[in-house]
Amino acid sequence: MKKKLAVMALAAGLVTTGSMAQAGTTYSGYDVIVPGFNSSGFSPQQTKSTSNASADLKVSILGKPMDARAHSHSGGTGAWVRLSTVGGPFKLPNTIKSGNPTRVEFDSDWNQTVDARVKGEWRSN
Repeated sequence: MKKKLAVMALAAGLVTTGSMAQAGTTYSGYDVIVPGFNSSGFSPQQTKSTSNASADLKVSILGKPMDARAHSHSGGTGAWVRLSTVGGPFKLPNTIKSGNPTRVEFDSDWNQTVDARVKGEWRSN
């Protein structure tokens, strides 16, 4: 019985560790509607793998030019990067520490009167 519990605990630990390590280094999709008038929209969250490593952002749909940066409520952020075309990967430099939840913040222009869609994939690294 003890041996079975030990094997189950080891398996659970490997599954948890594997998914946490992958989160920041594997691309995952986002599809965000960013409101107009200098408003923000956010990608789904990932766990940062390497402190201060630039996030990678790929854009497949861009409704309007906008700014993007890496962001964490746990501390650290990055400089705004202008998105004016599809493509990438665009580098999002930041000061976010490993282990922190991280997401991409998209920001519309102050004079943009309509919502804009941005879609693609990203990884926090």
